[in-house]
Amino acid sequence: MTLKSCRLIRNGALIILLSGLIPCNPFPSWQEAENPVFQKGMAFPTWVAEQYGTAESDESLRILAQTTCTEYVQLVPTWYQENRFSDLMIPDYEGRTARMDYLRHAINTVHNLGLKVMLKPHVDAFNGDWRGTFQPENPEIWFSNYTSMLKTYAQVAKEQGVDIFSVGCEFVELTIPNFTQNWKEVIQEVRNVFDGPLIYAANWGRESLQVEFWDALDYIGIDAYFGLTEKFDLTIDELVVAWRPFVTEIESVHLTWQKPVILTEIGYRSINGTNRQPWDWEASGEVDLEEQALCYQAVIQVFGEKTWFGGIYWWNWEPDPTLGGPTDNYYTPQGKPAEAILKRWYCGKKGSIRR
Repeated sequence: MTLKSCRLIRNGALIILLSGLIPCNPFPSWQEAENPVFQKGMAFPTWVAEQYGTAESDESLRILAQTTCTEYVQLVPTWYQENRFSDLMIPDYEGRTARMDYLRHAINTVHNLGLKVMLKPHVDAFNGDWRGTFQPENPEIWFSNYTSMLKTYAQVAKEQGVDIFSVGCEFVELTIPNFTQNWKEVIQEVRNVFDGPLIYAANWGRESLQVEFWDALDYIGIDAYFGLTEKFDLTIDELVVAWRPFVTEIESVHLTWQKPVILTEIGYRSINGTNRQPWDWEASGEVDLEEQALCYQAVIQVFGEKTWFGGIYWWNWEPDPTLGGPTDNYYTPQGKPAEAILKRWYCGKKGSIRR
């Protein structure tokens, strides 16, 4: 294996050494400037209707809480529309949409563990069209139906004491300036139900720059799957350099709108070349635990000292606690060197929950 970073081998486990990581001064919370908050988060999605209600999901959340110092858990229920041109989205409670009673169970489980919840509803397409390409035939009808869906979840968020609520995710073609007023109406309808902080999760790249309704929200959210290099074999220094223009771009959005930025999703599969196209969940490649760990380390180094950086949600922790480990090639850090890096940073960083 090519030397990619300073490392030690102990008892057969790869330990990547971190250096120069200085905890940042957290951005003031959305509500109380004297109570600074940094959201040490992890995404916990499901595409199985009953999964959030299982003992396995409860155990996975317990492991997450006890081993990583994660403080915020992102729960992700998904509704579906037929294709990118559809106006109507519906739940798939017999298949891939978390059922409401099990979603409530998961929220309660997270809270009982002493952690906080971001509720982040998604909309996908049954035919596989990516939500960033959605261009409904009648946008007004789409926004009306979408508002109804969101208010359903906003009511759950209110009743269950959810800590932060996402009003959307990666609707690239539906967040152009032409639809700004639609989004402000959506946001106001959600605020009429849920009085906690709100965020929108923009796709990496142009979407965060084109959104003109950040002023109506409490946080700027970015799903930060930036392609970093074209290399398969690289060093931590190369990753840090590759991040610089993207960090500058993100900071420019913060400076324009004067809102803290949260990386609502960021993740890397444990395959060789994961830094090249981290959004590609279907890419083939050999298992490479070290490159995944290096990508985690680079994110920590480039964002860790930014005072406008309000939190991060790594994609993703699996509800099945048996997944992950040294032969797994998917996104989860469970049982991999990336988990140790995450734990070291989170456990040493001031957040919002006293332990």
